[in-house]
Amino acid sequence: MAPKVLVANRGEIAVRVLRSARELGWSTVAVYIDNDLSHAGYADEATRLESAADFLNVATIAGIASRTKCTHVHPGYGFLSEVPSLSQALASSTPPIMFIGPSPDTLRIASDKMLSRELATSLEVPVALGERVYSAEDVHAFTHKTQFPIMIKALDGGGGRGIRVVNRPEELDEAFKRCLGESPSKQVFVEKALTGAGWKHIEVQIIGDGTGAVNHSWERECSVQRRFQKIVETAPSRLSRTTVQPLIDASLTVARKLQYKGLGTFEYLINAQSGDWVFLEINPRVQVEHTITEEVMDLDLVRAQLLLFTPNTTLQSLSLAAPFPAPTSFAVQLRLTAEDPSKNFQLSPGIVRSAALTWPAGRGVRIDTWLSSHPSHHFESWTVGTEFDSLLAKIIARGSSFEEMTQKARRALGELSIGGDVKTNVAVLAGVTDHQDWMTGSIDTLWLERSASQILDLGQLALGKSSALHQGLGHADAATPTSAAGKAIGGGAMPIQPGSLFTLTLSPSGSSADTHVPSAKHTLMLSSIRQNAFPEMLSGTLQTSLAPTPLSFSLSQSTSASVSGSDLELADPNDLTHIAAPLTGKVVELHPALVAASTGSKEDNNRRRVRRGEPLVILTVMKMENTVVAPRDGFVQRVGKGVRSGVVIGEGTLICVVETETELPSSKL
Repeated sequence: MAPKVLVANRGEIAVRVLRSARELGWSTVAVYIDNDLSHAGYADEATRLESAADFLNVATIAGIASRTKCTHVHPGYGFLSEVPSLSQALASSTPPIMFIGPSPDTLRIASDKMLSRELATSLEVPVALGERVYSAEDVHAFTHKTQFPIMIKALDGGGGRGIRVVNRPEELDEAFKRCLGESPSKQVFVEKALTGAGWKHIEVQIIGDGTGAVNHSWERECSVQRRFQKIVETAPSRLSRTTVQPLIDASLTVARKLQYKGLGTFEYLINAQSGDWVFLEINPRVQVEHTITEEVMDLDLVRAQLLLFTPNTTLQSLSLAAPFPAPTSFAVQLRLTAEDPSKNFQLSPGIVRSAALTWPAGRGVRIDTWLSSHPSHHFESWTVGTEFDSLLAKIIARGSSFEEMTQKARRALGELSIGGDVKTNVAVLAGVTDHQDWMTGSIDTLWLERSASQILDLGQLALGKSSALHQGLGHADAATPTSAAGKAIGGGAMPIQPGSLFTLTLSPSGSSADTHVPSAKHTLMLSSIRQNAFPEMLSGTLQTSLAPTPLSFSLSQSTSASVSGSDLELADPNDLTHIAAPLTGKVVELHPALVAASTGSKEDNNRRRVRRGEPLVILTVMKMENTVVAPRDGFVQRVGKGVRSGVVIGEGTLICVVETETELPSSKL
């Protein structure tokens, strides 16, 4: 009987695994939630989950695998891919179900960064100075053993989550609290931060069959990153083979000790100037950037991973036991994300419509994405929400040389077009590949953050030159540049032209409407249009019945919340007492002053007092915590409508009103 696999994941990695399984003749099962089911079209069967949280529920996933009579479960990456209890639950099923990944013992070590460090040290693999900590006081004590900067990390973090660099003592307490909040197990450790000039992030791709036989398919470089989240990766690195070899030897040594089975990635920091290096961690699963190793090695890693979990299959039987020759070509993976670089890379949820979507193609270009449709399930649009990672697609380019690879990547980015209200980081990707430092290899792990503004400008310029469609489409003046931070094409989707006349009627709405506010009508005429990328951006001049002279206007779309408009309140950007949400996110923690203000109690104003720099609210986006701080000392006069723990609020939502003592009426003091 052919194997049957449940792919316990979503997005592009689910599509990737389902495709390889289908090629092997395996039956397939997908899991999905409402508004996120494009990957399910690639499976033979699909089961609906109640919520996004079910992707992390061991009992739910194991139960679905059992009910659908699956023989295997592939976890993809993230979610439950590094959780030993899923493997154990599947093994206890009747009949037992095979977990496609390392043994529970290996997962226990790999999913705990301190245990991984201890294993590496026992095998004489170097690690950075560090130790497990249980309180902020422990971290303060660690700073007496080394100099700043230090790095606080969640033991079970990943994807940039649960990591904070601390440069000064006054930053330490808040950084510890945020890392603890982003750690599923609420456990963290601290280590000496090795960042800055010369330090590169290198990882080694490992494959093993569980017998102690392991092999590697060389390395990747992942130094282009922001907040420790990788954005651009290449294979191989441009370090010499002799420089890379110690990292490969260390990876094989640790993997043999673990009797590693399946795919794994062993990560390191290496100083390209001194040659010093340290082990970071083990990722015991398929890696997001496995694609570029596949391209330069001409090897289907996911297919090999699946086959290793069939009876009597070894590296030897798959012809994967012999050392691989060093790659002679180069590949790059560009992570296209739903983030707005012009707003500090905040998440940009919304709708992507198929009619406005064009993917690059041609020799040497590969696209892995969930913004796609299987012929059996066509999608007119896809929803980008706040529940999951912001990754939209992986754009992979391969060339016989680093220069050819870069040329193909630049061409691919120029062909990309994503319409709708979702902004992306395409301009950043274009700026990276157009930067001189990219060509010379002068990149370290903090390079992108140091050079972000210059990189964004370069990218916007590069995208503006990539297509004639950039020149003048939707503009009164062809010389006016488009806003390339979120679009590859700046033309508007609406037939709005100079001279268009509108009547605007404003009146109270809903059961809570203020009946004392009268309805009012205003006439608006678009005198000229400077930029038409509606609904993302519309700007120009207006002639209105409100004023005798023309008025310049700029209408830009912000990200939205998951609550209805009647359940929230927008901040007035002209009122300095209004504290607005800088991004869309879920409220996970409120300052005690906001809690006191929300109860309506006015007995003790000290309970409403806040100090400058104190966190007013913690918003979580894609499991990363973002702090909104008080801009000044004052009192919380009131909390914005609908703002409470557990609610997702949109950018621009009123969080609270903070007034200084001089602004408060005497009756409130």
